[in-house]
Amino acid sequence: MSVKTIEQLLKPHSIAVIGASNQPNRPGNAVMRNLLQGQFDGPIMPVTPHYKSVNGVLAYRSIDELPIVPDLAIICTRATRVPAIILQLGRKGTRTAIVIAAGLDNLFTAQGTNLQEQMLAIAKEWGVRILGPDSLGILVPALGLNASYAHINAAPGKIAVVSQSSAVCVTLLDWARRRRIGFSQFISLGEGVDIDFDEILDYLGRDAQTSAILLYIDAIYDGRAFMSAARAASFNKPILVIKAGSYTETSLLTSRLPVEKIGNDAVYDAAFRRAGMLRVEDLRELLAAVETLANGKPIYSEQLVIIANGNGPSAMATDALLQRGGRLAVLDEKLVEQIQPLIHSGGRATNPINLLGDASPETYQKVLQVILQSNSVDNLLIMQAPSALTPGEVYADAIINTYKHYTGRKPNIFSNWMGEDAAQNARLRFADAGIASFRTPEGAVGAFMHMVQYRRNQKLLSETPDSISDKVPYQPQQAQHIVAQVLAEERELLKRDEALQFLADYGINTAPYSVVDKTAAESIQGAHPLRIEVQLDPVFGPVILLGEAASHWSIRSNAVVALPPLNMALARYMVIQALAEGKIREREGYVPLHMPSLCLLLTQISQIVIDHPALRRLLINPALVAGETILVADAEIHISAEKNPYPLAIRPYPKELEEVFLLRNERSVLLRPIRPEDELNLQAFDNSQSKEDRYKRYFAELPQFSHEQMARLTQIDYEREMAFVAVANNAQGDEEILGVVRAQRDPDNTFAEFAMAIRSDLKGIGLGSRMLQKMIDYSRAQGTQQLIGCTMLENAGMANLARKLGFMVKYNRDEGLIDMTLTL
Repeated sequence: MSVKTIEQLLKPHSIAVIGASNQPNRPGNAVMRNLLQGQFDGPIMPVTPHYKSVNGVLAYRSIDELPIVPDLAIICTRATRVPAIILQLGRKGTRTAIVIAAGLDNLFTAQGTNLQEQMLAIAKEWGVRILGPDSLGILVPALGLNASYAHINAAPGKIAVVSQSSAVCVTLLDWARRRRIGFSQFISLGEGVDIDFDEILDYLGRDAQTSAILLYIDAIYDGRAFMSAARAASFNKPILVIKAGSYTETSLLTSRLPVEKIGNDAVYDAAFRRAGMLRVEDLRELLAAVETLANGKPIYSEQLVIIANGNGPSAMATDALLQRGGRLAVLDEKLVEQIQPLIHSGGRATNPINLLGDASPETYQKVLQVILQSNSVDNLLIMQAPSALTPGEVYADAIINTYKHYTGRKPNIFSNWMGEDAAQNARLRFADAGIASFRTPEGAVGAFMHMVQYRRNQKLLSETPDSISDKVPYQPQQAQHIVAQVLAEERELLKRDEALQFLADYGINTAPYSVVDKTAAESIQGAHPLRIEVQLDPVFGPVILLGEAASHWSIRSNAVVALPPLNMALARYMVIQALAEGKIREREGYVPLHMPSLCLLLTQISQIVIDHPALRRLLINPALVAGETILVADAEIHISAEKNPYPLAIRPYPKELEEVFLLRNERSVLLRPIRPEDELNLQAFDNSQSKEDRYKRYFAELPQFSHEQMARLTQIDYEREMAFVAVANNAQGDEEILGVVRAQRDPDNTFAEFAMAIRSDLKGIGLGSRMLQKMIDYSRAQGTQQLIGCTMLENAGMANLARKLGFMVKYNRDEGLIDMTLTL
């Protein structure tokens, strides 16, 4: 991960165009033309031996002749020349390059190495980072930078686009210009063989000019890096994704990977949900989503109010809403009573509101004013079918002026002016006013439901799971002994009795079929026969599948998918999804499903996946589920002694970092990484801090943290950040948090910024020293170069502790801070 690299790529101070040309229809000509037509404030240096100047700019015969080292080089030559050019750029000192040529992996050197491998080897040796090959280039409209061969420029805006497809890039640019939608960044990844989605997402997640991110994905090549970056960025801003290749045949066309390396589309779905992203199905939905992101704001409820000038349009919108799982808002009686006198006889004041076909712009205006003043509507769709009485733009102006000049809390507003020529001017007015506008009722409702689904995915990111540690009696060592014994016998398939014993070691209730047949226990009469499976996906590693037991079974048709590790909240979401999609069904005459028990089983399976990297496949078919009773009657487990090529896409809880120690007062304390289940205890710890300690820690008097803020502090990504908590049992036997230390690494891992807090009544007994030393040791093991922190001048105790552990302590009296730095 390198934010510095992406900064240099997207904010260069000087640019060289290698292979610049005066011939029309050549990339080297189009790139030069686009650069010169922008307002890029820096040297643009064409490099070509064929011309003295290109587009009137003095040209240089070679890279060596360039008068300065370019921050960015755009390579517009044929593919065969690219490796040699990267070598020359590396020697010159250039550190970022865009490669426009495609097909390097199909061209070979005399030694049999393909040119892409040769290019990457040279780039790595000289520290040159590459965007591409097969990249359209980049556009950063706020800087006037169009470093691409696109036929059209982009206007400034707040949406960033990252695409593996150049064709999708130019389509979006063309469409956005007509809709007057701008972009903060427009990045064509091309084949993404070096700079890929993860580094771009890390940059855009922190970019103040970007409020939403749009991804077009053909394939992901590093599942863990992608998930880590996507989850971090999703906490800060919405990410929408469209992925080509719902079927393997399509993926073979778009991906450079062999068939055995192409991940399953259902697994991609699960990964996008887990990262808090929103997937849209096609380009039409993507364009609608762009408009929503450009003009909408976050929604706070999922209920929609519809205003239309006829039953037909409102019925179409309502159908679309209900079909997609949305809900109509119920208007309160007082609001209905205020709307009714404004509508002619035959209209409807309840939701969906029908103003009738002869409704005037003034009627729309008055109804909207009443709704705004009621302060009871969160989301509003305003529709208009063409009227012979007044042009559509007059209605649009009435809506825009009323909404714009209202100073109170405003609902999220969408518009659907139906028709083509008659509605075109109105839609442009809405676009200029920053109100999302759609051609069809279905498009408008679809855009609203995108926001609803995004809100649901975000809630999942911050949902507090139940703790299950005390409910799962398991013996992982005994299960590991079974695995070791099977591998010693050079087998890869566990026998049925071994498989059932292996599951039993994780607290899963098992009995072979023969026993089940004999006992026919009452507890499993009317049981749901479910199928639970663990498979390895070549992109995202182990995945857990849930569905009903069936002879013909496929992931897409019969199962829902989740990425481990699972906790009770994530398992519950998986079961709810399976029920909603009909992948498991509540049947008449069967014992009702007991959600906690089924979720517990899924978390037990997840723990197996975490504990056993040797696992290649696990099949439970069936799991007999009858209320709280679950019995596994048959299981198949495959293992391998070879290193797992597909690790978990999300780094699990690092149990190996747990340690127990004694304080000076002989109290036993467990020092361990923080878990999502710690949210309530962390809230109690924060509340227990004295007013003075909270002020020293947060540099201000802050109110209690919200659930979302606490979830962000406890649901961390162990791949890129760490928080250790010191926990012990109180007099009632309940676990409590005594202290917390956390460190957030920058994406380049050059430094990690730490913060620490100890319970106010527990200072001076060795807790702080032990916790900070734990973070120092951990950061050093991660290869972090520096550990840094700051505290207030009044916090002399923290400064003394840091100095004692080797930090350089500097007093910054101008800002009232103490800076602490430790070189690792």
